[in-house]
Amino acid sequence: MVTTGEGDVYAVTDSGLELRVDPTKAPKEPSTPEAFLQDFSNSLQLNILSRPSENELVFELIHVDTSFANALRRILLAEVPTVALEHIYMWNNTSIIHDEVLSHRLGLIPFNVDARMLDEWDLDDPDEAPTDRNTVVFRLAVSCQKPPRKGKEDAEMDEDVSDVDDDDMAGNRSELVAAAAQAAASAHQPVQYPHDRPYTKHVYSRDLVWVPQGDQEERFRDLNIGPIHGDILIAKLRPGQAIELEAHGRRGIGKDHAKYSPVATASYRLMPKIEILEPVYDELADEMAHLYEPGVFDVVPTKSKQDPKGTSRKLKLVNPYACTMSRNYQRNPQLAKSIRMSRIPDHFIFSVESVGMYKPGVLVAEALRVLKAKCQKVMDLADQRAVKMEVDA
Repeated sequence: MVTTGEGDVYAVTDSGLELRVDPTKAPKEPSTPEAFLQDFSNSLQLNILSRPSENELVFELIHVDTSFANALRRILLAEVPTVALEHIYMWNNTSIIHDEVLSHRLGLIPFNVDARMLDEWDLDDPDEAPTDRNTVVFRLAVSCQKPPRKGKEDAEMDEDVSDVDDDDMAGNRSELVAAAAQAAASAHQPVQYPHDRPYTKHVYSRDLVWVPQGDQEERFRDLNIGPIHGDILIAKLRPGQAIELEAHGRRGIGKDHAKYSPVATASYRLMPKIEILEPVYDELADEMAHLYEPGVFDVVPTKSKQDPKGTSRKLKLVNPYACTMSRNYQRNPQLAKSIRMSRIPDHFIFSVESVGMYKPGVLVAEALRVLKAKCQKVMDLADQRAVKMEVDA
């Protein structure tokens, strides 16, 4: 772990990032643990930057160590509890999908179930049984009906066809093959197949039906229990095939299985620090603003008396958050001398995209709660160790 001071930055060079330490602004070590916690709480900042969609959140975390930001990211990925299907009881499956593959596909379907309203499943207890307090139950019963039987006229047509001489059939078949080959060779458009074949049953996640247990119907009356996305394809059935099963969902975390992960992505990047060391004018300003870093700079008219005569516009920094830290501008010697890019080591920009069972803001709050519980556990263990050492002494 690298502890950075207030003036330290990660400078962008031709070869990558380089940590540059300012010895005049070295961090002061707190005298006591209480002083450290006080300084941390006073300096910590968390600001919401944008909400691109209902399930996306972008926020910044300021004045924290990299270890803290990375712990928050890892908890978001793997330690916030959610609910997924864990036990599948297969009563009937005559589809072409094997039971194990079908169970795996069902387990990966995200469900709109609040894990905070269910008890945790004790994996260490072999006698742990599913109850209405730790399990939600879904049932799936689908089948594909056979096509209607042929009528009397269709049967007579089949008899007429069966009376055709084999030699005539062989001659017709060769002519058909030749005509089909010629048509395929001259075709310019690929063959378009219909989306739904006749007599094919598509089984979707919306076919899973929630079966309330105990008082769950009353407890979950304000929740729309079921799959978050109803159009997830589970299987395809042909006539005479059927699937009948019961699925039990329980709490879990992404550390145990990826199906419990509540986020599609959770990542962070360091806040860019951009400095215009020398004014950039005219064509170079247009090149920097529109080619190398669009959205970061703007080109404004020159008005100051300090601007050189004959210049009409200059470069202005407007949005450092949009910077991608591209080093392409350094190919131009004049721009490389005029612009300096670096990263602030204790300023993190988080991007969180929820799968849908929780809002991204709730996910961040739950991750912080998990991190707090971890810290409390370490403190309790340290206190127990100290007490033991005193007793042994």
